[in-house]
Amino acid sequence: MRPRQLLTWLAALMLSTALLAPTAAFATQTQTMRFSATDSRAEHNPCSGAPGTLTIVLSGVLHTTDLGDGTVQMTVTTTGTVTFVPDDPSQASFTGHLAESSGEIVNARNLTTTNAENVVVHGSDGSLGKQHILVHLTVNANGTVTSSIEINEFTCLGRVS
Repeated sequence: MRPRQLLTWLAALMLSTALLAPTAAFATQTQTMRFSATDSRAEHNPCSGAPGTLTIVLSGVLHTTDLGDGTVQMTVTTTGTVTFVPDDPSQASFTGHLAESSGEIVNARNLTTTNAENVVVHGSDGSLGKQHILVHLTVNANGTVTSSIEINEFTCLGRVS
C-alpha cells in the first residue's frame, strides 16, 4: 500500500472506530470481505528508466474484528501478478508476482499499523527485479507517533543464468 493509500485507510479506520465506540457493550463482531482489482498505468522501469505500462492484477481478503470494547483489528492479505510492458519494444518487459500483508489495531489508546509487501519480477532479457516494502507506525491518542519504521528497497539484478 502506498503512503497516500495508507493514510486514507488509517483515516477511514479511525473514523469507523469512533463511530463504533458507542456499541462497546455489544459482543465481538467479525466481518470478512474478498476483493479483486486491476490497476494499469503509465510508469517507468525502475531499473532502466524506460517508459511503459505497469499492470497489477490482485485479489485479497479483508478481515475486520470489532472486539466490542472500542478495539478494532483489521488484517488484509493480497496476492497478484505484475507486468511491465515498455513503450519501446527493444526494451525488456517484466512479469512476476506480488504478496502483501497488513494489519491494524485501533483503540482509545493508540493506532498501530504494519504493512509488508514483496514483489518479484523476471525480465524478458533474463534480468530480475525485487521490491520489499515494510511500514510500521504506532500513533498514540494525542496523535504523537511513538514508533515508526519505513523500508522501501528495490533491487535490480542483471541477466540471471
